[in-house]
Amino acid sequence: MYLPAQFKVADATESVRLAREVIFEHPFATLVSLRDGEPFATHCPLTAQPAPAGLPGAAEFVLEGHLARGNPHWKDWQGEGARVLAIFHGPQAYVSPTLYAERQNVPTWNYVAVHVIGRVSTLADRDDRHDLLKRLIARIEPSYTAQWDELDERYKQKMLDAIVGFRIVPERIEAKFKVSQNRAPVDRDGVRAAFSQGSPDERSLAAWMRRLGA
Repeated sequence: MYLPAQFKVADATESVRLAREVIFEHPFATLVSLRDGEPFATHCPLTAQPAPAGLPGAAEFVLEGHLARGNPHWKDWQGEGARVLAIFHGPQAYVSPTLYAERQNVPTWNYVAVHVIGRVSTLADRDDRHDLLKRLIARIEPSYTAQWDELDERYKQKMLDAIVGFRIVPERIEAKFKVSQNRAPVDRDGVRAAFSQGSPDERSLAAWMRRLGA
């Protein structure tokens, strides 16, 4: 993605740590790859999980998810080296020019976004899909675990057979925090003060401004 230096966390280790935090807080992602030469997107939850032992590369974590077997997206991931882009959408909000000190200004948008580019592989074994699903439940709604365990076994197997599980091994992680770092201190103060009293996304962006010193 377009990532000007002022919206980038300079320390690579810290950038990955913050990216993982965004993924944890905003797990519903847009998954993009080429299908028949054209971009194809699927919207689905992805969770960051510890990288399995023996995994090639130096990935600190992997992304796990699943999609409906009827979705043709996964059929292009069968060969080695299939790559995808996972986009995580953090908080976002309109920035009115009335928040700036000078009248001669234009609107913009502040936002947090994380892009993960990596190699994807599907999980053919039903037990692997079941384990993946249990990890997803543990992350999104732990209290549902007991209800899932009590479901009829034939029903669970039917549900598991209707999905395709997959794992993404990150090769590149880009985290963008556009929170008015390019503005004068007086303008940043105005945006932060207004956002601190605003919508949940605005309050979240104000918190990111404080954390990043903006």
